[in-house]
Amino acid sequence: MKKSIKLGITAGMLAVLSLSSCGVADTDAVATVYGEEVTVGEAGLYAIYQQVQYEQFYSMYLNTAVDWSQEYDGVTMEDETKKSMLDQFKKMQIVAAHAGDYNITISEDEAAKINEAAQKLVSANDDKAKKALHISEESAVALFETYYLNNKVSAAMVADVDTNVSDEEAAQKKMSYVQFSLDDTTDEEGNTVSLSDEEKAAIKAKAEEVAAAANMESAVEGTDYSVSTVTFDEESNTLEEEVYAEANKLKEGQTSSVIETEAAYYVVRLDSEFDQEATNNKKEDIVSQRKSDAFDKLYDEWAAEEDAFVLNDKVWASIRFKDKITLAAEEEGSSADDEGTPEEEEGSAEDTDNAAEGEAAQNEVDAKTE
Repeated sequence: MKKSIKLGITAGMLAVLSLSSCGVADTDAVATVYGEEVTVGEAGLYAIYQQVQYEQFYSMYLNTAVDWSQEYDGVTMEDETKKSMLDQFKKMQIVAAHAGDYNITISEDEAAKINEAAQKLVSANDDKAKKALHISEESAVALFETYYLNNKVSAAMVADVDTNVSDEEAAQKKMSYVQFSLDDTTDEEGNTVSLSDEEKAAIKAKAEEVAAAANMESAVEGTDYSVSTVTFDEESNTLEEEVYAEANKLKEGQTSSVIETEAAYYVVRLDSEFDQEATNNKKEDIVSQRKSDAFDKLYDEWAAEEDAFVLNDKVWASIRFKDKITLAAEEEGSSADDEGTPEEEEGSAEDTDNAAEGEAAQNEVDAKTE
């Protein structure tokens, strides 16, 4: 029977030697974290998560297969992906290793769910796949436990961050504007064509017409121009600084005269001197940044410790992305919520930039179980 299993990219993967491990056993240490060994089995299973995510993206959005040997600036895609993956894996391991600092443990109920998920993973793959992919119950349990602890510690690391943000600190204005571009164009032969003085004058005349109109939207109706809306504050930089400077001089409802920049003419209207919705969103951004900064500061201190993470380069080199991992098709009518990995605490990973590692175990993919 086919089911969808909420195991990230775990159970039921039909793979063709996506990892190469000549001379490396599943229990060999790929690294030590504060002196404790992390097996290549756990690292290899984590690598599969990354490989599947890349291959699904390329298949779904680019309609092509990943070429792991393709080079960019002399570096293969495999090597670049492994470098990024190692940074994430290292962070997850170091963070999880600090569970004791916060008296964080895995409960009996959580351990039971982890063991059940690991058993399903092992039973869903044949011996060939398990050998090729370093799949064992021990490595699966280790990885799932690391996910759990990483999520919980990540939340604890930012638990004391100040979440109070005043309206004044987050205040956002809202304006509508029309941009009249002065950019060069390209002719049919590919040559760059700059606007003539006469063309620029005609564009400015249209801008002046819009600036003088009672209604900006009506003034551009039926033309190649359109009205855009944006919220902003003193730190905004999406548009040229001259635009924000003029917008800040306006009272609510007022429209500017033509604003001239090197790239375009602008006409702006200040729609609101205080946009509550945008201000609330800005507050969330500020709190998120505070948490991210707090997480990064503490993590950087941990990562700088000499024994925090010591990599075995030879064992790490044995992890290779070689062939495509194929996921079994989902049975019609089956649900992605039928079975799954143990649930993480709500919001635990989302509070920091480390969330991606913790969420990977919850990504839903189709899996084939007997």
